[in-house]
Amino acid sequence: LDGQRTKTAADTETVYNLGGKLFYAEDTDYLMLSVPNALVHGVFSAMAEPGVELPLFSADKPLSAHITVMTPEELAKIGGAKKIKERGQQFHYSLGRLKQVRPDGWPGVVRCFFVTVHSPELQALRRSYGLSSLPREGQGEFHITTGVIRRGVLGNNTTAKKS
Repeated sequence: LDGQRTKTAADTETVYNLGGKLFYAEDTDYLMLSVPNALVHGVFSAMAEPGVELPLFSADKPLSAHITVMTPEELAKIGGAKKIKERGQQFHYSLGRLKQVRPDGWPGVVRCFFVTVHSPELQALRRSYGLSSLPREGQGEFHITTGVIRRGVLGNNTTAKKS
């Protein structure tokens, strides 16, 4: 190797240099961190999953990439969104693995794909308001939704695969 050192996994370090602004979505009552839509479009474009679609923000709104930081229930528990003094501030994160889940409580969606996110800053923010470090009482994880499969998309149509 002519005196060049080979890099190993031990030489790497996690960096938190992706960032977004903290905002309150009045129409959904969630506290979120903004994420560039281009990030979701890039992951979505690389997915090789039959029937997958881009996630919409709501039924009448296009994609609005984000990381959910606090749910409406959590915001109510701390006294409402007006208690959050950090709105508009930037928080940093790094990306993790692409995962899937069969979501409960998302009408018409049978599978959801997301990229996990790690953010010590968002964890500290949640703890500063008396919440667990991670969503769903520490059982969840921060994530960015990158695709969904709606009920019936793969089965209830007249198109058939030909051999």
